Amino acid sequence: MAFHFECCRELTDTVLLQVRVSAALLRRVDELCAEGLFKNRSDAVNDALRYLVLRYSRTSPEGRATALYLGGRLPRSGSPTELVFKASRRREEVLERWTRSDTTS
Repeated sequence: MAFHFECCRELTDTVLLQVRVSAALLRRVDELCAEGLFKNRSDAVNDALRYLVLRYSRTSPEGRATALYLGGRLPRSGSPTELVFKASRRREEVLERWTRSDTTS
Protein backbone atom coordinates (compact mmCIF):
# COMPACT_ATOMS: atom_id res chain seq x y z
CA MET A 1 0.00 0.00 0.00
CA ALA A 2 1.39 3.38 -0.99
CA PHE A 3 1.64 6.32 1.40
CA HIS A 4 -0.48 9.37 0.61
CA PHE A 5 -0.05 12.84 2.03
CA GLU A 6 -2.92 15.26 2.58
CA CYS A 7 -0.87 18.22 1.32
CA CYS A 8 -1.01 17.02 -2.27
CA ARG A 9 -4.40 15.34 -2.64
CA GLU A 10 -5.93 18.38 -4.33
CA LEU A 11 -3.36 18.19 -7.13
CA THR A 12 -5.34 16.11 -9.61
CA ASP A 13 -3.97 17.43 -12.91
CA THR A 14 -1.17 15.26 -14.22
CA VAL A 15 1.77 16.07 -16.45
CA LEU A 16 4.45 13.94 -18.03
CA LEU A 17 7.74 14.20 -16.14
CA GLN A 18 10.79 12.69 -17.78
CA VAL A 19 13.77 12.09 -15.51
CA ARG A 20 17.01 10.17 -15.67
CA VAL A 21 17.76 7.76 -12.83
CA SER A 22 20.44 5.15 -12.34
CA ALA A 23 19.67 1.62 -13.48
CA ALA A 24 20.26 0.37 -9.92
CA LEU A 25 17.71 2.80 -8.48
CA LEU A 26 15.15 1.84 -11.11
CA ARG A 27 15.67 -1.85 -10.31
CA ARG A 28 14.94 -1.10 -6.63
CA VAL A 29 11.76 0.78 -7.57
CA ASP A 30 10.71 -2.13 -9.78
CA GLU A 31 11.30 -4.51 -6.86
CA LEU A 32 9.01 -2.40 -4.67
CA CYS A 33 6.36 -2.50 -7.40
CA ALA A 34 6.74 -6.27 -7.76
CA GLU A 35 6.28 -6.64 -3.98
CA GLY A 36 3.00 -4.76 -4.29
CA LEU A 37 4.07 -1.65 -2.38
CA PHE A 38 3.25 0.44 -5.46
CA LYS A 39 1.03 -0.29 -8.46
CA ASN A 40 3.63 1.00 -10.90
CA ARG A 41 6.64 3.30 -11.30
CA SER A 42 4.44 6.39 -11.57
CA ASP A 43 2.86 5.68 -8.19
CA ALA A 44 6.30 5.21 -6.64
CA VAL A 45 7.59 8.49 -8.09
CA ASN A 46 4.42 10.36 -7.07
CA ASP A 47 4.75 9.14 -3.47
CA ALA A 48 8.45 10.06 -3.43
CA LEU A 49 7.67 13.57 -4.66
CA ARG A 50 4.86 13.98 -2.12
CA TYR A 51 7.25 12.95 0.63
CA LEU A 52 9.87 15.40 -0.62
CA VAL A 53 7.39 18.29 -0.70
CA LEU A 54 6.04 17.39 2.74
CA ARG A 55 9.53 17.03 4.22
CA TYR A 56 10.77 20.41 3.04
CA SER A 57 7.46 22.18 3.69
CA ARG A 58 7.91 21.44 7.38
CA THR A 59 11.60 22.29 7.55
CA SER A 60 12.63 25.38 9.47
CA PRO A 61 14.41 28.17 7.61
CA GLU A 62 17.62 27.16 9.40
CA GLY A 63 17.20 23.53 8.35
CA ARG A 64 16.45 24.52 4.78
CA ALA A 65 19.48 26.85 4.70
CA THR A 66 21.65 24.02 5.99
CA ALA A 67 20.37 21.65 3.30
CA LEU A 68 20.91 24.25 0.57
CA TYR A 69 24.38 25.09 1.89
CA LEU A 70 25.49 21.46 2.18
CA GLY A 71 24.06 20.73 -1.26
CA GLY A 72 26.19 23.51 -2.76
CA ARG A 73 23.19 25.64 -3.75
CA LEU A 74 24.12 28.53 -1.47
CA PRO A 75 27.46 30.34 -1.48
CA ARG A 76 30.10 29.10 0.94
CA SER A 77 30.82 32.64 2.07
CA GLY A 78 28.62 34.83 4.21
CA SER A 79 27.21 34.68 7.69
CA PRO A 80 24.74 32.03 8.88
CA THR A 81 22.09 34.74 9.19
CA GLU A 82 22.50 35.66 5.51
CA LEU A 83 22.19 31.99 4.55
CA VAL A 84 18.95 31.58 6.52
CA PHE A 85 17.54 34.77 5.00
CA LYS A 86 18.36 33.61 1.46
CA ALA A 87 16.80 30.19 2.10
CA SER A 88 13.65 31.79 3.55
CA ARG A 89 13.36 34.15 0.61
CA ARG A 90 13.79 31.26 -1.85
CA ARG A 91 11.05 29.31 -0.01
CA GLU A 92 8.69 32.30 -0.23
CA GLU A 93 9.37 32.63 -3.97
CA VAL A 94 8.60 28.94 -4.54
CA LEU A 95 5.42 29.09 -2.47
CA GLU A 96 4.32 32.23 -4.32
CA ARG A 97 4.87 30.57 -7.71
CA TRP A 98 3.06 27.44 -6.55
CA THR A 99 0.11 29.47 -5.26
CA ARG A 100 -0.08 31.42 -8.53
CA SER A 101 -0.07 28.22 -10.59
CA ASP A 102 -2.86 26.75 -8.41
CA THR A 103 -5.08 29.77 -9.00
CA THR A 104 -4.46 29.88 -12.74
CA SER A 105 -5.38 26.25 -13.39
